[in-house]
Amino acid sequence: MKNLNVLVVGAGIGGLQTALALAKDGHNVTIFESVKQFMEVGAGIRVPPNSSRLGLSWGVDFDSIKKEISMGNLFADYRDKTLVEIPFHDVQRRYGAPYYFVHRADFIDALVQALDKYPDKIKLRMNTKVVEYDFDEPALKTADDVWYHGDLIICADGIKSAVRNEINGTRIDPVDTGDVAYRILVPAKPLLEDPLTSHLVNNPWAVHWMGPEGHAVGYPLRGGELYNIIIDITHSTDLGVPVGEDEWKSQADNTELVKRFEDWCYPVRKLCGLTGQYLKWKLADFDQLDRWVHPSGKVALLGDSSHPMMPYLAQGAAQATEDAATLQAALSHHQDVPGALRAYEKQRKPRAAYIAKNTRVIQEWLHLYDGPERDRRDELMKHDNPQNPIFWADTNRKDWLFGHDARKLLDDDGGDDAASKIPDLPPYPAREASVYLNNDNGNKSHANARLN
Repeated sequence: MKNLNVLVVGAGIGGLQTALALAKDGHNVTIFESVKQFMEVGAGIRVPPNSSRLGLSWGVDFDSIKKEISMGNLFADYRDKTLVEIPFHDVQRRYGAPYYFVHRADFIDALVQALDKYPDKIKLRMNTKVVEYDFDEPALKTADDVWYHGDLIICADGIKSAVRNEINGTRIDPVDTGDVAYRILVPAKPLLEDPLTSHLVNNPWAVHWMGPEGHAVGYPLRGGELYNIIIDITHSTDLGVPVGEDEWKSQADNTELVKRFEDWCYPVRKLCGLTGQYLKWKLADFDQLDRWVHPSGKVALLGDSSHPMMPYLAQGAAQATEDAATLQAALSHHQDVPGALRAYEKQRKPRAAYIAKNTRVIQEWLHLYDGPERDRRDELMKHDNPQNPIFWADTNRKDWLFGHDARKLLDDDGGDDAASKIPDLPPYPAREASVYLNNDNGNKSHANARLN
């Protein structure tokens, strides 16, 4: 199919990349975004090769962004003892695209600039809130009482999607995962001036420090000007004012952060001390939807609206980008919109669900207390096999994740592509060692995750 009129709701990473992918194939795309303008907000984002490959193919100019090329993932305990290094030196050669560390605002800016390459194909309507849908037409109405008609509608409106329940057919609400995330940026200069931390900036690894009921991840940004920190801890060990039940984020300062990590290693304490005010985010997800496509066959969900996932595999935005690529391929290969959207859903649902489940598995392993199960984890991490709890440390899983080309419909080859063979899920830690099944945080959701 060519020259479809596509309406995309939401100008986040998923929505913008959907517009680029479809415009490249000749479709006309209108994006509706409720905010007035894009802001310099957010922190770092990792762009793995299964995502960067796609953006590059649609004209995203990563060379215009101050960035770092990831050297790999390093896992250490909270005493700063290195447990495993997973180098990414062969990522470009092995998977055909780089692994970037970028600032989220810079990434959004590069995506918006890429829209200019398709001036006759893409219209971006900022400050335009969608308030109503006609699923059969399909059409949508904006807050200024204007109806827009198209051949299909893609709803990339995030985890708080206003239309998800109607598309799914039953109500499904985001559930608390038991964790809260601190997203922090600090200047790199004090780290560079300290011989005990300069390597964190000069060697762009994503360093993961793991400890009781929490972990911290750090990596440099903007060519070494900034250092990005993501700290994820359980609610019960969050020393500040908790994020409210009906809130998604709240303000905090480093007083609680310094106290929370006072017995951790020097690099983590140093990073906490450099931190000023920051935002705390409640981490939420939900069980797999029954459907991503409305029964009309003309409206579909994409990205966090259909498969939110915790940040522990750094794949949330990447999976939204894969959604866009598979949608592009499905529209190219099918003769009608309903058939294309069914193919899109069929291919994307199992992959996204598997990755989301893995974020739950690694969440438990990262946050263990000292003891026999932690010792067993540290031993399992050394071996390249499916029992390794660290996703990327099993080469088969890493290849499945990074090597997948979402532009290729798996059914084209009768499902024989290696990417269609979903790896086994890594094991959970022993039940008696679980932080989440043995306290009041996230018991129900974790029990469900283990069973599903």
